[in-house]
Amino acid sequence: MPASWGARDGTRLGYEVVGRGSRTITCLHSLALDGSWFLPLAAELGSDYRVILPDLRGHGTSDSGPLPLSLAQMADDVIALWDRLGVDSSVVVGISMGGMVAQALATTAPDRVEALVLIATAGSYDDGARTAALARAAAARRPGGIEQMTPVLLQRWFGAEPSELVDRARGELSSADPEVHASCLESMTQVGSIDLDGVTAPTLVLGGRDDLSTPRPVVEALADAIPGAVLDMVPGAHLTAFTHPREVAERIRSFVGVPAATSPTPS
Repeated sequence: MPASWGARDGTRLGYEVVGRGSRTITCLHSLALDGSWFLPLAAELGSDYRVILPDLRGHGTSDSGPLPLSLAQMADDVIALWDRLGVDSSVVVGISMGGMVAQALATTAPDRVEALVLIATAGSYDDGARTAALARAAAARRPGGIEQMTPVLLQRWFGAEPSELVDRARGELSSADPEVHASCLESMTQVGSIDLDGVTAPTLVLGGRDDLSTPRPVVEALADAIPGAVLDMVPGAHLTAFTHPREVAERIRSFVGVPAATSPTPS
């Protein structure tokens, strides 16, 4: 069941824990969504796992706290949540913005990250990508800005086909706080300041084969920047962990070395 707690600065943050397995996995979600989007993936992972699903600041059931937000701050929230739950170390899975928070975690608390799975995320922004992200942040702050951007975002995240997930994401974007959305976009452009040479955890980088938002060259560059990282491609567009949870769960189970459950939940 969802729960909440007070972060180090008193901000109320939400989270959910699924399963009681012997291996802990912490899953960090993408911009504008929340931890509950990982529930199908948690089901596919099976009973060997205890899966922690935080709502990052300003998302889902979590308050934003003081703005601006930063990747380092969101990573510190995860560490504090681990302390609260008595988690000494965890596999960390992050998608898109969550993958950037995961990179910050892996470099600030390397002894607590057992393995790292980075999905549809970047390790740096070139000048063009940075300019585009900052332009989206400025647009989000304008009246009706997120609503105007939503059709393009949904196509980049999910592809062209309509689905229940697309409708759900549209609803969550419609209720997003423009300042939080903009602040997150701005924080994401700073991901290049993370020293990826300092990542010591075994790392799997996954890209969506049809991802227009973080295409293959971007995930290849991320994998190349992390010592010993393994690159693999999976079906789907940008949010492949949500649209193809079974395929992504298979890659995670294989990489972290825990066998599949005998009867995974159908996707």
